[in-house]
Amino acid sequence: MKIKIAGIDYSIVEKTSEEMEGRIGLADFNSQLISINKDHTTQTKKIAVYHEIIHILSEAYNLNLTETQVKIGTHALIAFLADNSNFVVEYE
Repeated sequence: MKIKIAGIDYSIVEKTSEEMEGRIGLADFNSQLISINKDHTTQTKKIAVYHEIIHILSEAYNLNLTETQVKIGTHALIAFLADNSNFVVEYE
C-alpha cells in the first residue's frame, strides 16, 4: 500500500517480528517506508500505521514531538476517525 504524507509517497509494508526487532511499527523517513509487524492483530497494525504517520508529520514539519505526544496524537486521530467513519485507512 502507498500513502502520501506531506507531499511524499510512502510505502507501507509488513515485516516479520524478527525483522521488526520487537517493534510494532517503524517509519523510515529516508526511504519513505512504514514497516508494520505482521504478527499483530489488524487493529494493532492500523493503530501502528496512524502512529507512524504522526511521527512522519512531526519530522516533515519539524514539530519535534515526543513519543508521549505521538501516542496522544495517535489516540486523537483514532477518535477523529471514529467520528468520521467515511475516512478510513484500508489495511489488508
